[in-house]
Amino acid sequence: MIRRGWALLPALLLCLFCLPCCPARAAAEGWRIPVAPGVALDAEVVPPEGAVGRPPLLVMPGVWVGGRHLYAAEARRYARAGYLVVAYSPRGFGSSSGEVGLAGPADVADVSAVIDWAVRHRAADPRRVGLLGHSYGAGIALLGAAADPRVSAVVAVSGWADLHGAFFTNGTAHTAAVRFQYGFARLFGRPGRELDRFAKGVLAGRDDPELPAWAAVRSPERRVREFGARGTAVFLVNNWGDTLLAGPNQMLRFFEALPGPKHLELRPGEHGEPTIHCLLDAVPPAVCGRASRWLDRYVRGRGTVPDAPLRVSPRPGPALPAGRLPDEEYAGRRAMSAGEFAPPLPSAPQTVRTGPDSGADAGLPVVSSFADRRGLPPTVVLPLLPPGTAARWEAPAAHRALRGAPRLRIRVTPSAGTGTFFAYLYDVGPLGVARLISHAPVTFRHRAAGRPFAAETEMTATAYDVPPGHRLGLVVDTVDPLYDGRNPPGARITFDGPVLAVPFGRAGLAGTRP
Repeated sequence: MIRRGWALLPALLLCLFCLPCCPARAAAEGWRIPVAPGVALDAEVVPPEGAVGRPPLLVMPGVWVGGRHLYAAEARRYARAGYLVVAYSPRGFGSSSGEVGLAGPADVADVSAVIDWAVRHRAADPRRVGLLGHSYGAGIALLGAAADPRVSAVVAVSGWADLHGAFFTNGTAHTAAVRFQYGFARLFGRPGRELDRFAKGVLAGRDDPELPAWAAVRSPERRVREFGARGTAVFLVNNWGDTLLAGPNQMLRFFEALPGPKHLELRPGEHGEPTIHCLLDAVPPAVCGRASRWLDRYVRGRGTVPDAPLRVSPRPGPALPAGRLPDEEYAGRRAMSAGEFAPPLPSAPQTVRTGPDSGADAGLPVVSSFADRRGLPPTVVLPLLPPGTAARWEAPAAHRALRGAPRLRIRVTPSAGTGTFFAYLYDVGPLGVARLISHAPVTFRHRAAGRPFAAETEMTATAYDVPPGHRLGLVVDTVDPLYDGRNPPGARITFDGPVLAVPFGRAGLAGTRP
């Protein structure tokens, strides 16, 4: 019951959070754009100001909650800059007909249909087309850009690269994120049968063998070849603490794989939080201005773009308080490094009961990442963790900058063939107060009970500075509110010989700082 109550909290916070992002409607034209037999999209067309001849086109697929309406102010800004802007609610949401397919082939085809309509009915220039989307719209924009050769540039804010990876890590379901997204789809849209099936299966703890293939069709990382063949310019913005859609690891991998013009910004906070002001009719933050210059350069052929393809804003903490977070730029093609494995952390084997929650966890959706941006990550006091609920180790003091994805290798001896454990990397202060740096879930299946095996996992990528006098701590337990667990009642898991590979130093993200 407590868990269900917590699950409602992010929904309430997101509603409050989005209220300021719904300004009065722009002076624009409402349209229903036919895209398929029996399907029309609710769209808003904002004419360009001062355009001569055929204007450049900017298409903006809408978000999961709010559809096209959240784009009213941002669409006005781009129209003032000379773009013909078409913002629309994806099928199945708001007044758009059809069903929610979660960026399936029909949603991708809709992008091209909207471009066709704008070229035919509003004299948009088919040689100057850009896409821009936030959240759900970001995923549709990336997939649409890969599918349509007329798109020369795309801006994707808080999107995803690997849809299956957005909802599963190491075989562990992100049940809080699935519950959140599916709940809003039912509240504000009309989910299709496939979405119903897969979401209900995940929440019921079922392993659907068709889910990976279903998600692969909806994953921009599977379209890297198309981006390269067309030279599509891709601008990505994501967050270290995104608990609702896509963590930084998959976006870094996607960024590394892109062969053409590209730019990635990783910033503290929750899903879309640092860039939510892009949606307001106010002075946009610097990242929104860089996105606008990106479109100007690659859609309209004018202006300049950032020299460094990767821009990182470290998370606040004792070493870098909130408000003192200068961005770091990296010029290398590789975006992250996992470091070298260190010697094993010293300790005897530790056995954990799988039922109780130790109190160490990755936080709560929306709430924890929102607080982390303000220097308040999930925190525990290591000496006070209940005995038998978690294994823990501490490394020597390390006043270093972490830039990239830590990795963990550990020996696991389960009492049952199936189970789940969660690893947490902490910044531990002198009194044992531990601030979460990174984490990873691991689910294992078909193991022999009582026989040890080696588990290795990549943890969540981060940019965090460990203060002087602090050390790294590792905690492993078997319960986390963000994830599903597969531990049978009464099971026990023994952990031994943990080895960490931590990407220390300013060069942890391979590249050079200007």
